[in-house]
Amino acid sequence: MTAIYEVERTVGIKKSPEFQKKQLATHGLNVGLMCGHGCKYCSTPAVLRHNKIFKSIGLTSFQALQAGVAIVDPSTPARAAKDAAKLKPTDVVMLSTMTDAYAPESHAHNLGRDCAKAVLENSQAQLRILTKNAAVVNDFDLFAAHGDRVMLGLSVTAPVAKEAMMARLEPNASKISERLAAYQQAKGLGLQTFGMLCPLLPGIASSYDDIREMMGTILEFEPESIWLEPLNAWGDGLIQCRDALSAGGWKEESYRVDEIRTAEMHQLYTDDLIDTATTVAMDLGCLQKLKILVYADGKGYCCNQEAVIWLKG
Repeated sequence: MTAIYEVERTVGIKKSPEFQKKQLATHGLNVGLMCGHGCKYCSTPAVLRHNKIFKSIGLTSFQALQAGVAIVDPSTPARAAKDAAKLKPTDVVMLSTMTDAYAPESHAHNLGRDCAKAVLENSQAQLRILTKNAAVVNDFDLFAAHGDRVMLGLSVTAPVAKEAMMARLEPNASKISERLAAYQQAKGLGLQTFGMLCPLLPGIASSYDDIREMMGTILEFEPESIWLEPLNAWGDGLIQCRDALSAGGWKEESYRVDEIRTAEMHQLYTDDLIDTATTVAMDLGCLQKLKILVYADGKGYCCNQEAVIWLKG
């Protein structure tokens, strides 16, 4: 991370039709505009490319990601507490939908814990937490105190044997093995969990054996459901992943990522990933738990759509 910018926004907890369609949450809560994990495939720059904050720091959103910039809002919990009072018991708040509340710069401000408390202490709503950082274990005491209302997920993006590759693509996130250890600790405390295999890159986490290992491991933690997502082709994420893998000496994996830059090849990759993941889930007896998220309307795809949630159309 090269620079951390602190900003004050006006937003707290917002309704999220997108995450409701994903069957993950009714509302979203984010602690900033860009987290410090620096994931090369991050789609947030594409979503926020017109945000005025980037003009004020003299960088485009894509340049900010490449430079390792983090943009965080320490004042988020106060607004979240006010917004939480308006929530219903049937609402589900996702912490977070774009930025990770447990990334280093956010954890330094205790934003994950303070935002979780804002929801849990000022409403009866459910709280779903998604992170790539094992620092979340520091808040397990809070989650355990509200165990029936908290669901925890840690993104698993590759098998443990490939975590060195993923360290190139997720430079400031916890290792895959550390995320799985956090899951194990959560299970030991009786916390509710969900699985998030996202994104699964071609050549790294897209084969039958790769997905079976990851899904099988997640099932050991008794997840409510398992969400899975292909790598999106938004912005320059594919180029950034390709170049990072090539620089690390993973030429074949770099080629496989570069190969899906065309719309046709990306659709073929997505088709194959859907079929492979569905087959794995059937073999493991957990198809009813699987939810595959695809930013398309399903037209032109030729795959088993039983577990797919088409997010467009």
